[in-house]
Amino acid sequence: MNALLVAGRGSILVAVIVLPVSLTSCGKSGSDGKKKTAQKSEDDFLDKNAKPDERKYLMAAKPFFVAVANRKYAEAYALVSSHAKARMSFNQFTPAEEQATFQQYESQPYVNVTAAQFANLMQYVEAARGTPRAPKTLYVFSTNPDVLNRRSKEQFGAMDSMFAIGAMPDWIPANIRRASLRGQIHTELSPQELQNVAQREGISVEQLKKDPDFDPYFNLKVVLVEEGGQLKVGYFEFLPPSIMD
Repeated sequence: MNALLVAGRGSILVAVIVLPVSLTSCGKSGSDGKKKTAQKSEDDFLDKNAKPDERKYLMAAKPFFVAVANRKYAEAYALVSSHAKARMSFNQFTPAEEQATFQQYESQPYVNVTAAQFANLMQYVEAARGTPRAPKTLYVFSTNPDVLNRRSKEQFGAMDSMFAIGAMPDWIPANIRRASLRGQIHTELSPQELQNVAQREGISVEQLKKDPDFDPYFNLKVVLVEEGGQLKVGYFEFLPPSIMD
């Protein structure tokens, strides 16, 4: 296991234990070693236990998840708010493991990000986590205004905010933040990365492909904001698999 330090806010760091990608989750494998993602309908990955008032947030975030999973990055970009486009950090795509590097990325953000820049940054996600191929899960994490704005006085309030909004900038207005959602997207690894994972596990690539527990994915966190009367993605983070998934 590798310890990955994920900075969420200033000097606050949360240590997340990252599972080897070959042990991330269960999935069915075909005779050619490729995973078959069983999805009964296009909404099959949405949380079945969502409360009635959470359904609108799932439906608002769904197009962004689907666009990313289908590698339609221009469509995904069109779904983010003006606040999200105004500033993006490299940490949102591949978070730095060292605090100093994380802070450096935060101090040198991309501003007024274009669709082409967003698509280019997504290539770093693909290089680090694999090529997106299908949505896996999506659920509402929190709609609590205090959690969404780092104001919770609860015992684990700071931790809840970390998981809900990560390093979301304070300048994004508190009164437009509506919900935090978390989910996962299945990926397909490159031949080189497959070889790397197999070597770490001490098995062959063919054995790895046939392992029923081999189903790589990455995590995606989004915060919905209300802009112009519509729910849009106001902030997002692409994160590695974690033992806490």
